[in-house]
Amino acid sequence: MDGDAAERVSLADAIAAAEVSRREKKKNPAIAAGLSLLFNGLGQAYNGQFARGVLVLLGSLLGLFVMIVPGVAIWAWGVYDAYRTAKGMNEGLLPYRETSALAVVAFVAVWAVTIFSLSAASAMLLVLLGQQGML
Repeated sequence: MDGDAAERVSLADAIAAAEVSRREKKKNPAIAAGLSLLFNGLGQAYNGQFARGVLVLLGSLLGLFVMIVPGVAIWAWGVYDAYRTAKGMNEGLLPYRETSALAVVAFVAVWAVTIFSLSAASAMLLVLLGQQGML
């Protein structure tokens, strides 16, 4: 990402970046990419594209379920897309979308519920397969 070293991004950093973004009408492409790397789709939510972030999340999870490579490819595309979108907004090539701290927190909640639900469903499936003597 333009030679920038990878940096750790916390939820507090994301909320602070959202506030700076709102005041300055600028997005930080590194933060957008880092958030998408940490939680697939969160960079899109940071860019003001909540629905697109959910689609990236669901697409990558579906791809991981079907086969590892498509899921990883969608996740990597999400990181690139978040970076490119933030940069495009800063350069005026894409319309600026307001970043809402509430949307960032809501996306993390959606992400957590989705992961928890998939984990619970997987555990139930394993128990059922074990009861049927298929494991």
